[in-house]
Amino acid sequence: MMSPRVRATGVAALAILLATITGCSSQILRIYPMQKQQTVAVGKSVVLTCQAETPDPALVTQPQWKDPKGYVINEAAPGTRPEIYTEAMPTKQSQLLYISSITPAMAGNYTCVATYTNMPLSASVVLDTFVAITWVNANENQFATKGRDFKIMCEVTAEPAPSVDWFKEGTTIVTSDRYVIHANGLLIKNVQESDDGTYTCRAVVIQTGELAERNIKLEVYTAPEMEEREPRVEIKEGESAAITCKARGKPPPTYTWIKANTRENLATTSRYSVNENTGLLTIDRVEAGDYGKYICSAVNQAGQNETEIEVEVLVPPKIFELYNTTAAEKTDGRLECKATGRPAPRMSFRKQSNSEPFVNGPNDGGRIIVETSSRQTGDQMQSTAVITISRLNRTDDGLYECFAENEGGQARKNGHLTVQFKPTFEHMSNVPIWSWNGQPVNISCIAESIPNATIKWKFHEYDLTESPHVKIYGSGPISYVTVIPVDRSLYGIYKCIATNTLGEAEHTIQLREAFPPGPVLQVKQETITATSVSFNIIGPAEDMGPPTLAFTAQYKENGNFDWNLAMNRTWSVNSPYIVENLMPMYTYDFRFAAVNQVGAGLWGAPITVIMPRRSPPEQPKWREAISSESLIHGKFADRYELQWKIPAHNGEPIDMYEVSYCPVLKVSGEWRVASDSQCVVEELRSYEAISYEVTGLRPDTRYRIQVRAHNVLGYSLPAQLYVQTALGVERSGFAPPQLMSSGTIVGVALAGVFMCLIIVDLLLFCFRRQGVVATLCGKRAKKHKEDEAKLGRDEKEPLKDTGDDTIKRNSSVEFDGRRVYATSGGTIIGKNSAV
Repeated sequence: MMSPRVRATGVAALAILLATITGCSSQILRIYPMQKQQTVAVGKSVVLTCQAETPDPALVTQPQWKDPKGYVINEAAPGTRPEIYTEAMPTKQSQLLYISSITPAMAGNYTCVATYTNMPLSASVVLDTFVAITWVNANENQFATKGRDFKIMCEVTAEPAPSVDWFKEGTTIVTSDRYVIHANGLLIKNVQESDDGTYTCRAVVIQTGELAERNIKLEVYTAPEMEEREPRVEIKEGESAAITCKARGKPPPTYTWIKANTRENLATTSRYSVNENTGLLTIDRVEAGDYGKYICSAVNQAGQNETEIEVEVLVPPKIFELYNTTAAEKTDGRLECKATGRPAPRMSFRKQSNSEPFVNGPNDGGRIIVETSSRQTGDQMQSTAVITISRLNRTDDGLYECFAENEGGQARKNGHLTVQFKPTFEHMSNVPIWSWNGQPVNISCIAESIPNATIKWKFHEYDLTESPHVKIYGSGPISYVTVIPVDRSLYGIYKCIATNTLGEAEHTIQLREAFPPGPVLQVKQETITATSVSFNIIGPAEDMGPPTLAFTAQYKENGNFDWNLAMNRTWSVNSPYIVENLMPMYTYDFRFAAVNQVGAGLWGAPITVIMPRRSPPEQPKWREAISSESLIHGKFADRYELQWKIPAHNGEPIDMYEVSYCPVLKVSGEWRVASDSQCVVEELRSYEAISYEVTGLRPDTRYRIQVRAHNVLGYSLPAQLYVQTALGVERSGFAPPQLMSSGTIVGVALAGVFMCLIIVDLLLFCFRRQGVVATLCGKRAKKHKEDEAKLGRDEKEPLKDTGDDTIKRNSSVEFDGRRVYATSGGTIIGKNSAV
């Protein structure tokens, strides 16, 4: 027998020989991938293919895979997918090995076996495993809180173990005072907002050459920081209010509101609503009890903060108590006013008849005192104001306004202080009451008092009793007595006696019999013109009757002895007593009488007035009272408006007015014309003219302006005034002066010759009564004499009554020479009428 060693050597030699034979004949199994040793990361999937390479594939049995323990790996059952299984491909004489997720336990030598013509074939591959870089705890978004230490977590696993580096936005981070690199992350000390950004965690396995990076975005959160705001908020009762609360923080905080005294979360309380994202607190229908402290809290992932807000509810004042009061004169009076509101209303009093309120404290020298006070009542404040008036007098009676005011609004209420006093007749007049010819009269009595007085009447110190001619109406505080004095015994003193709880007063009224006025005491002639005359009349004494209401006059020609044919003129008392439309150079008789309610008195003694002859008009009078020597400052720089009254024409109608104005200077206190050549004369051909606007004046220049009236007999004396025009810009031309044309020169020469002829003619008229002017004046004088003759005949005719004389006119107040303008309030109006 062969020894075991020889037998083993022989087997080995046979195996080598078979292998050599097989290799030569290309009968092998090939595993893909073809690396004899493969390293696979744990968790990866692996596919190995075993394929027979022989000359005749039909002679090869289907290959099989065996695991490292030598067990055949079976194919997967239909519908299953185990961790490791095989799958045959008969057409290609191949067998696939699937490992879905390799683990370290699956590492080892995997063998593929088959037979070829009963010759065994096999091939094997060694699978090794390693752990790849794995991010165990490395979230890509991480959040830190400002002011605290924070570790950016980046925990990496691998086998072999990896090395880890850190970068911030491309810049390498090394361990320092603020950064500490740990195995599982990067520690940042005292995180600030500047630490916000993107960090890179890089892992490297040197043995495998594996490299991996993880970008981690770090967002730095900041705890809420309350924005500054007013610590106190005012809201109004009954309205809707919104209170804001703002905090800065990252991420944006959410808000809650709590009422401090009740610790209520206002988000769940009626009438309150809270927007947790904006911090807005809304209160519907604000009530007085909503005042107090409110806490606004802001919270985010970084922390929490809160602020306290004082809420004041403004409740408008409401006056709930103010009673009318009554006190007697010379005692003390008091009004008390109470009001509620929030904050405490400020109170004051004002008498309705005064524009300003009383001040708190003493008024009127301490006679009137106003006191105020406040106190808490429930959710509101109550204020009280008291006004006390010492030593009341009647003027203290009236309405007093209580005024309450705070930031929410104001309220007013009136209270009446009634001052009682005994009866008085201080507003009753002592004028006698007149009656005549049995005319009924009313004697009235009005007693002022609080409370109202009762009235009784006495006559001749006896109680007045009613009779057919005496009737009493009313017993107070107003009473009337109607008397029909058919008998003189009913004239006399009537006494009204008023009585109330505080005292008594009496008032006497005299009923007197009235008579017509006495004769006029004196009449003086004042102003006389050719056609009018004015008088000064002194009336009779009024002790025998009612006051004089008017004066009446009769006037006639002196040669007419029948007063029944005289003209009448009546004036109200104190109006201008003027008779007009008289004839020049005539003699008139005038007589006067006074008129009262009873009638006209006796005529006074006649007076005779001789009218002057015709003459130029009277001097015009300015509408306004202007001194002829004073200087008037005009409103305009280039014009001035004149206004005058139409003067008396003195027998001949006014046919025009002459207006002249000259620049003047004041030298040694006297006015002098600056230059006669600068004087301007203008004529107004109108009798009715009463105004004229002087134009073309120079600015800032003084002028003398005169107005004269003219009739056929000549000019009146001038009405004169001095005017200074206002400042202004005088017009000036800028065109160069032009030389006169030849035609202009001829015209000037002819005008000079004409002026010379006029001057010669005037000299002949003055010295010899010859020439053209003398001839014209002779004709005019002749015609004037004829007119005088005719006028003489006309003036000797009796005065005739005109239709207008019977028309009643108002009493005179202004006479301008032709008309009388009147506004009399008397009962008798002016009239001209024939008796």
